[in-house]
Amino acid sequence: MHAELTQLAELAHALQARMTLEDLLQHIAATAARLTRTPHASLRLLDPTGSRLLAVARAGEPLHLDAAFEFERGEGLLGWIAEHGQSLRSDDPATDARFLIRSDQSRTIGAFLGVPVLSGARCLGVLSVAAATSGHFTDDDEAVLVLLAAISAPHIEVSRLAHLARIDPLTGALNRRALTEPAVPADDRDPLSVLFVDVDRFKAVNDDHGHAMGDEVLRTVTRTLAGLIRRDDALVRWGGEELVVVLPGATLATASSIAEQARCAVAATAIAVGDASLRVTVSIGVAQRRPGEDLAAAIDRADAAMYASKRAGRDRVTVAPAG
Repeated sequence: MHAELTQLAELAHALQARMTLEDLLQHIAATAARLTRTPHASLRLLDPTGSRLLAVARAGEPLHLDAAFEFERGEGLLGWIAEHGQSLRSDDPATDARFLIRSDQSRTIGAFLGVPVLSGARCLGVLSVAAATSGHFTDDDEAVLVLLAAISAPHIEVSRLAHLARIDPLTGALNRRALTEPAVPADDRDPLSVLFVDVDRFKAVNDDHGHAMGDEVLRTVTRTLAGLIRRDDALVRWGGEELVVVLPGATLATASSIAEQARCAVAATAIAVGDASLRVTVSIGVAQRRPGEDLAAAIDRADAAMYASKRAGRDRVTVAPAG
């Protein structure tokens, strides 16, 4: 137990350092794996609505092929922990009625241990570990993981609040305010391109299928775009059904290729809410920042190109003139 307490003390010291929310969460997941002697640890946080657990960090290989799979609050073992704010340990999780069986599970889970990350009485998320061998986790492991979550919670809360001030709560994309920050390069000597993405016939989606479906459409389109861009790119919910992607260092050709991949991926994705399912398309405008041009002007030209896609029949990419 002495070694575990030493690692917790080291973590508490490390958490005092300035780090991004992403690095903070990854550090916590890696520490959980080391403390419990397992290669599989994950940290999931509840979304701003408190209804869905989102994968934010993990140590080791994921237990599911779709590592970003989201759990509803109350769904599966993780969702149960989030709903009840209690720890859960199982030596045979597959036989637990709360266990969610998924076809893409890539490894056998012989033992599971999960604890809530609590800020007072409010659950922020779930920290969990898994092992292939039944009986792997002990009472000491559970006590240590509870302590790790308690040490981490205040730091997660502070970092998350700062993060959420820049984030759209529905989609998880940046909000428009975030583009005024120094993260967007002002130097126009290097290429920078912009995508302006608009969901086609979005009003009809809300009118015909309800706002729950409309919300899921926006989340799905956002996830699709996020899967095609780099960590340093900026994905912004511009307003309503509009998204903007800022691609530092990307030429017009590169940005156009990404836009076309996004268009095809969105059109190929079935979006489901309950028993209802539909497919949507997007219209995209692409622009590369000109010498002497600020970012706002480049976004305006990408916006104009997007409207050209609409006029041409929707579900297409239009590139703004480079010169």
